[in-house]
Amino acid sequence: MELFQAVMKRRKALRIAGISAMAAISGLGIVRSFLAEVGFDLIRETRPKMGTLVTISVVHRDTAIARAILDEAFTEIDRLENLFSRHREGTPVWVLNQEGILENPAPEIVEVLRHSLEIDALTDGAFDVSVAPLIDLYSNSFEERGGVPSAAEIDNALNLVGSENIAFDTNKIVFKRSRMSLSFDGIAKGFIVDKVIEILKKRGIRGGLVDAGGDMGAVGKNLLGQSWRLAIQHPRIPDSYLSLISIGEGAVATSGDYMQYLTEDLVVHHIIDPRLGTSPDHTSSVSVVAPTAADADALSTAILVLGPEEGIPLLNELPGVEGILVTKEQEIIKSEGFSRYEVTI
Repeated sequence: MELFQAVMKRRKALRIAGISAMAAISGLGIVRSFLAEVGFDLIRETRPKMGTLVTISVVHRDTAIARAILDEAFTEIDRLENLFSRHREGTPVWVLNQEGILENPAPEIVEVLRHSLEIDALTDGAFDVSVAPLIDLYSNSFEERGGVPSAAEIDNALNLVGSENIAFDTNKIVFKRSRMSLSFDGIAKGFIVDKVIEILKKRGIRGGLVDAGGDMGAVGKNLLGQSWRLAIQHPRIPDSYLSLISIGEGAVATSGDYMQYLTEDLVVHHIIDPRLGTSPDHTSSVSVVAPTAADADALSTAILVLGPEEGIPLLNELPGVEGILVTKEQEIIKSEGFSRYEVTI
């Protein structure tokens, strides 16, 4: 969070108001027998979580211990998903959205809300967790009528969007306007990936990788004793990638119009600009490398909303954060330091 605060201080001083997007690349078949001789192996497990497939891979000497660590990690995912889901009846976020108030919120909810508002301010409202009324409007309109909502309906939903109408402290979260609702979909998955990485570190994992359908966190080294290699998917060419990158400690997340879309031409998709009430018409995908998966997750969404003219300069401002953007015309634009992560096979 310090990097956002640093940029905001500098800006103030200057008066500047369903598919995984990445895949791990490795030659594990060749090295597995060698590593078995020195006692290490790769233990991997995939389970359906958070509306996607989550794969956790760890490098460890003891398979039984590794399996226990994986069980602990997936249990933590379940616990956190039950905090942040807005669709499961009775969860804290569901209660908040139904009643407009949440007493004694879990510390994790307060932490993610606070960080969300920091990113909201950093991106001039391009990332806003109160966007849920717009998301629901589009979902219901396509389900009931097979098309986009009317301009009047969008305007009505926009009146319910605005993070300035959220009041909170460690004891309570309150909506200042009735019928508001929150969605942590743009940051919670990354936050949960970070929490899994914390577990792997605490349990002494030599190397680990968490892949949560486009949000990835890495720690340590892979079976080759190298940083983890990840392929960033091309938004228009299946089974093709834009870039191959290498990361050790850190995270990568991708947002794209092709991931969940409402129209076949990908004009209307799951990412809605909370300021305009429409899907961005300038950007196909954004992948962000950041110190944490929560940052990468939220920033990839925000940069897709901002587009190349505003988004790339923002990436260039943020220390330790880089990204690659693909416009609707399929022009590829990279932040100034992105190339330092790129490798060749």
